[in-house]
Amino acid sequence: MSIDPITAPDRESLEALEQTLAGMMCRLETILSRGALTEECLVEITAIYNNVAYIFLYLEANEEHVRYDGLLAWRDAFHDNPRLDEQVLRQLLDLRCEDPEAEESRLAYVSQLRDKAEAAGPAEDRRTDELQERAKSVLAEVQQAQLRFLGRVGAPTDTNNPSAVFYRLVSSTPSASTRHKLSRVWTATRDSRHDELVAIVDEMVCVRREQSQAAGHSSVIAQALTKCGVGADEAEAFIERYVRQALVSQDRLVERVREAVETDGDPLEHFGFYMRQVTSGNRAPLFLLDECLAFIFDVARSIFGLDLRTLPSGNSHVITVAVVADGRPVGQINFDLWDTAGKTVGANHTKGLRNRTDWSNLVQHPVAYVSCRFQRDDDRTNRITFQNVHSLFHEFGHALNHLLIRKRISNRSGLEYLPLERLEYLSMFFEKWVYHPAFARSLSLDAQDRAMVRACQRIKAIEYQRTYVERAVTAALDFEVHRRNDGGLAEAYATLEKRFGISRHCALGDFPMYFTWPMFQANPGANFAYLYGASDSVDKFLIFEPLTLAEVAGRPELREIFASSLDFSLPTATPDSGVVFAFYDRLAADGTLAEPAAAGEGALLR
Repeated sequence: MSIDPITAPDRESLEALEQTLAGMMCRLETILSRGALTEECLVEITAIYNNVAYIFLYLEANEEHVRYDGLLAWRDAFHDNPRLDEQVLRQLLDLRCEDPEAEESRLAYVSQLRDKAEAAGPAEDRRTDELQERAKSVLAEVQQAQLRFLGRVGAPTDTNNPSAVFYRLVSSTPSASTRHKLSRVWTATRDSRHDELVAIVDEMVCVRREQSQAAGHSSVIAQALTKCGVGADEAEAFIERYVRQALVSQDRLVERVREAVETDGDPLEHFGFYMRQVTSGNRAPLFLLDECLAFIFDVARSIFGLDLRTLPSGNSHVITVAVVADGRPVGQINFDLWDTAGKTVGANHTKGLRNRTDWSNLVQHPVAYVSCRFQRDDDRTNRITFQNVHSLFHEFGHALNHLLIRKRISNRSGLEYLPLERLEYLSMFFEKWVYHPAFARSLSLDAQDRAMVRACQRIKAIEYQRTYVERAVTAALDFEVHRRNDGGLAEAYATLEKRFGISRHCALGDFPMYFTWPMFQANPGANFAYLYGASDSVDKFLIFEPLTLAEVAGRPELREIFASSLDFSLPTATPDSGVVFAFYDRLAADGTLAEPAAAGEGALLR
């Protein structure tokens, strides 16, 4: 929910992705051409399919900033290819694995391919895709209306993130009444297509209900929970606790803003101004990208015993890192370099592939992608904002999860390698390392900039407080609308309002856009995974917070606390949601800055 502005990667980055996809298809066809699979081939094929799924999940997560439709034919070549599916299935049926886990994976893969062949839902899938495209079109038109509004008030319009521009505009407006008027017009512009967008989302929900009932499930939630390690009652109770804690915390934040600055209307309309006033115009340092990568590599080495080695990538837009454990290759992470200063959206196609003759001989290990957003300084060094460090560390956690997962099965979504509620555990754990004392010590900063790191940490915590309710109600609304067999978003929102009184901090118009995001599309009803991830990651990070990296490296037994992030079959222990609020409240309150706490994403964090 960051508003840090970025632009699209150059077409060279898409070219590198296409080369990877072509290489994996070549390798897959080579394996299948032998006519008989081995256990090692099974592992490699599932790695190939999961790598493909990871690439498109990565692109979908950044679709606001990258036009990748030139690569969609590759997704169809892997996932919508009955001839290829039949070839894989035939060879899987002839295979028997000695290793019990490999045999379990083979049987699951056979079942998946058979179910896929027998599925009678292509029409419903096309209907969902059409609704998704309609929703995106509406959102694109709303964005254009927002840009026109920004132009009328003299704000920059050369952006693909008008919300970030509006945040900066309101943050720098001294008059409370003007800030209130601007916010009212902005909300009205956002909601100008509200009814149409809600109707599209409701139609998506209806399609899912039809699909889940046809598959023998009592509700969409019942179907989603078959991919989870928690039951409906447990998930609902967890969401309810989280929502109530979030509302209480936001009540306190509202009072702090009201006491600190002049307000008109909703005090949180003035949140950006509140944050900007405290910073007094201070700017955060830009960090060296290489130092940030070196630090997170050290964290991975200390915790998991991994050796991360930078390799020649053959592409100036990609940093390729080989991941090795005990001398054995684990996989590869490609850091996709996105210069945020002045780039334009690349073309809708990729360049011709370079000639390659060795693809069929390249064993396919897991390969993950991380978007790496930076700015090139005058001295040609690559530097990164604190906000982007946070995002980089989060995506790095996803990448490691992709490489280290213990059991695999091919899947289209790239999200099913763990029970859904555990998908964000490792990513959210790694993002917490921006708060660790070792982070600032690892950077070559002067004393003033080192102190500003602490300020950035505190600011980020305050801004996370600002999103408590947004995150909680998003998950609750997703769960509620998909547990019902009638009604849509408005009815679900009304139910939550009656139960919690959420309207004092949010409106229905705050949420429809989230239902177009990849997680909502792939696993409707399971957005509570982000709340589980937030809670579990804090609980684990608190163990590491007082330790140096040398002390962490000396305690290899700590790796076992991450077992549930790597093994599907392990049970899920529902985390304590209270640790999230205690953690960020402590970070927000602690430190050397006077209350109110610090700057916003539109000021100090940039």
